[in-house]
Amino acid sequence: MACAITAGYSIGCRDAVGGVDAFYFAEFADITAVDASGTVTGITKATGKRFWKFEVPTKSSANATSNPVGSTENGTLFFEVSLDFPINKRDATTRNIVTTLAKNKVVAVTKDKDGVYRMYGKNNGLYLGASTGQTGAAAGDANGYVLKMEGQEKDDFFVVTDAIGLVLETPG
Repeated sequence: MACAITAGYSIGCRDAVGGVDAFYFAEFADITAVDASGTVTGITKATGKRFWKFEVPTKSSANATSNPVGSTENGTLFFEVSLDFPINKRDATTRNIVTTLAKNKVVAVTKDKDGVYRMYGKNNGLYLGASTGQTGAAAGDANGYVLKMEGQEKDDFFVVTDAIGLVLETPG
């Protein structure tokens, strides 16, 4: 099977910006269909189910990575996905939210600082990986969590249309 190269890449304007404004999580089993061919144009959620928004601080180090991993010897290619984000609180309510998130297989959508929504975990889902929860040592240290959701996907992230991104929190 030949894989045809159908486009090139040119360096354009410097109009990109890094970072994530928010993460949206839904239980993997509650997403019954995703219409996507590079761009998500539809998401079907189980009745009453929705994505839950997790805001991140403006100056946070939250990020999403999707790194291609290939093996010439085995003829394989997949993407290592990692979503890292802080939650700046450690109270009982937040602990319960983090515990529930940690126990689930999820699909995630980010809203990046460039205004683009991107979906991760569409095919296999994401799980909580090595994360931390700490009080900090000094008065100005973070007292909260840094969570890492991880997975391996056949495909890279999918761009989500604004129309779909704006209704992620609407129950199905």
